[in-house]
Amino acid sequence: MQSESQLLKDILINWNKYATMGQIVFTLGILLIAFLIRLTVNKILENSKTIMRENKRRMMVNTNSTLSFLVFIGMILIWSTELRELALSLAAIAVAGVIATKELIMCFTGTMYKASNNVCSVGDWIEINGYRGIIVDKTVTATMLMEIGPGHSTSHYTGRVITIPNSLFVTYPTKNESIFRKYALHSFAIPLTPKSDHKVAKEILLAAATDACSSYLEEAKSYISRLQDKAALDVPELDPKVRIYFKSHEEIQLICRLIIPTVDIVAIEQKIKSRFLDEFKGWG
Repeated sequence: MQSESQLLKDILINWNKYATMGQIVFTLGILLIAFLIRLTVNKILENSKTIMRENKRRMMVNTNSTLSFLVFIGMILIWSTELRELALSLAAIAVAGVIATKELIMCFTGTMYKASNNVCSVGDWIEINGYRGIIVDKTVTATMLMEIGPGHSTSHYTGRVITIPNSLFVTYPTKNESIFRKYALHSFAIPLTPKSDHKVAKEILLAAATDACSSYLEEAKSYISRLQDKAALDVPELDPKVRIYFKSHEEIQLICRLIIPTVDIVAIEQKIKSRFLDEFKGWG
């Protein structure tokens, strides 16, 4: 009887040993396959001459995110028994763990919120909690922005990359300036004094904006019209507009709004401003 009991114990010990070895082999196999897929996809995208650089970056990020998610699911399935035992053993300190990892949990929640509501994607111009920039990368806990500024009235790259926790997407509203993807409704201000000839200034600014967007305006209208029909959007008029805004009794502003290709916002804004400065003489 004792020998049979000992034999059973030996079988269980060896079974657990081989089961653990199998789990390790499967884990290493999944990691290797994911690495090779990522390497292959990135190599194909890098060598492609037909895919735009912005689309390459988006596809690389989406591939990495998908592989990370699949590896994560695979690890859970392989180590489910061990994870279940670990969860039971950690039940006594669950409350303390939640408090200690509150920010991390909020980051995961922000990622789920952002994905489920299609808040933004790689290449979008966004502003959140005072941070403004173009999304260049994203992970399950953070989003990287190429900063745009300084301030809210300019569209220059500052050369800095901002990494923001995804928890901000839950606690703060997100302004997405790329709702039309290829195009953006862009506004900028020209400051004047009350003594300036604002009527002439308005005419010059409107003419400069109209000429600057004449080469692509009809294409932009057609593109946005298709989006409007597809998503049932109510899109404002897309022709260039100039409005007068009283900032204070000592300053008025001409607010110019026009549709611009997302990749050309800085160049076209500078072109319009340069022409305005060349032609307007009535500063007062």
